[in-house]
This record gives sequence, structure tokens and C-alpha cells, in this order.
Amino acid sequence: GYTLDAVKVAVLGSKAEDLSVTSFEIVDVLTGKTVHKSNKIRSFGAYASFGKIFRLDFSDFSENGTFFIRAGKVESPPFPIDETVYNGAADFLLKYMRQQRCGYNPFLRDSCHTQDGFIVDFPARDSMQIDVTGGWHDASDYLQYVTTSANATYQMMFAYQQNPAAFGDIFDKNGDPGANGIPDVLDEAKWGLDWLDKMNPEDGIMF
Repeated sequence: GYTLDAVKVAVLGSKAEDLSVTSFEIVDVLTGKTVHKSNKIRSFGAYASFGKIFRLDFSDFSENGTFFIRAGKVESPPFPIDETVYNGAADFLLKYMRQQRCGYNPFLRDSCHTQDGFIVDFPARDSMQIDVTGGWHDASDYLQYVTTSANATYQMMFAYQQNPAAFGDIFDKNGDPGANGIPDVLDEAKWGLDWLDKMNPEDGIMF
């Protein structure tokens, strides 16, 4: 969706190379009435598997509601225009991070990989068990990497620095429901930082 004063652009892709689109209209989903017409269209020719791409600009339309675009016989899926359309989006993305947590996982309400941190191929400490719980599973597997975890942690801290008002406080530091006075994005970044600290237990050693 779009906020009221945002740049509003839709992209129409066609397999046909000879398609011509000269105008489009915005239709109110509830009433079925056309509320805006425009000819602000730019053609960009072929792209990937599309014979032709069109950029439809309706930035000058700023009414609240739910609408769809009609261009010829083609209709878009419905979309909202509202000042609150992105409310909660930033916090929603953190749900994935909580689900990927290693150690205590609030999604599972259980802990994993608490006893399987063993050092390999390090003569002075070969086969030594260390605590490496924490951080996040990298994808749909159990691997973890310092570089990707550091990047994820940085991106969360940077996002908060740039727009702190976008983040709420709904979960505690463990990812369980309940505010703790700290924005959830910082709770999640701290989860990553604690694990990174374990990966660098002392000067000159990094796992």
C-alpha cells in the first residue's frame, strides 16, 4: 500500500511486445466507482520475460481507502492508501528473527543446542566444550556464521538509529510476550551481540 503523500507507482508487465497502454484509472473497491484517471505512463520496453513494461504514476491521488488499478482489461490486486498502512511493519519483521533464535527459542518455548559446542582442530583446546548458545540459525538449517550474524545485528541497530519511532516494545529480552521498557529491535540486536561476544572470548581468539 501507500501513505497519502507518498510517491505512488505501479508497474504493469506484458508478454506482448506490441501492447499500448495510454491511460489507467483508480477504482474504489467498496463502491466500484472510478475515483481517478491518469495518463502518466512511461514505457520501458522489454524486460526479462516481459515484452513490454509500463510505469503508472498516480502520486497526485491522495484519498484514503482501498482501491485497484484498471488499465484496459487488466486489473490489479486491491491495495490500501492510508497514513497507517505501514504501522507495525518494522516489528512484524522481527518475528522471523525470534523464530530463528538458537538457545532459548520463544517460538518453540524450548531451548536448543545447549550442549553441542565443541572446539575442533585447535591443539590447545581440542574437543573442549564451550557455551555457544544464542544468535540465530542462518536459514532453514542449524548453521551459524559470524559475518552474517554481525551484519544482521548491525542492520537492526542502524534501522533503530535512523527511525526509532518505527519500533515498539511488545516482547521481553527473551522474545516472550510482555514489554520490558526496551524496543524489541534492540532486544533482538542484543541477542546477536551476546552471541558474537561468545565467538570472540579473548584477545587473539575468534571462532
